Amino acid sequence: MTKTLKRPEVLSPAGTLEKLKVAVQYGADAVFIGGQAYGLRSRAGNFTFEQMEEGVQFATKYGAKVYVAANMVMHEGNEAGAGEWFRKLRDIGIAAVIVSDPALIMIAATEAPGLEIHLSTQASATNYETLEFWKELGLTRVVLAREVSMEELAEIRKRTDVEIEAFVHGAMCISYSGRCTLSNHMSMRDAN
Repeated sequence: MTKTLKRPEVLSPAGTLEKLKVAVQYGADAVFIGGQAYGLRSRAGNFTFEQMEEGVQFATKYGAKVYVAANMVMHEGNEAGAGEWFRKLRDIGIAAVIVSDPALIMIAATEAPGLEIHLSTQASATNYETLEFWKELGLTRVVLAREVSMEELAEIRKRTDVEIEAFVHGAMCISYSGRCTLSNHMSMRDAN
């Protein structure tokens, strides 16, 4: 598989419209924001559709993109209105949604064709086979699990052409249910 080097995309979180504008003005290629539904950032300044649209218009002037995190774990009944929500994101110019739950991925893919879907780090993708699986389902980018080492990232990159995103700064969760990083570090195995 022949690979060409690409300039990394500088992607910044933006909890408010003001932060979105600052990130874009200071050179971010893209920003990710939370909407008022389907996201995990409960204490962030989540955007209304009107604020999203203003953010997209501003970012576009600078050649930047806006992504929306829709990375919640769906519980029964949470899907109501999701199709309409994804269509509205697509229609106001959101470049991609960052999703972890398979049900939301399916809804976004079927209800809002043309809207790019990126797999969230919350899905815990840690190997190239997982990336290939999601590629087969139409996802264009995978945000690797925060636990992936630089060596593993390099090996994954060699074995797949799926677009990869990796956190290099920010909150670093160290304990998922059944996915404890501390026990992995201490015993070299993932365990409950």
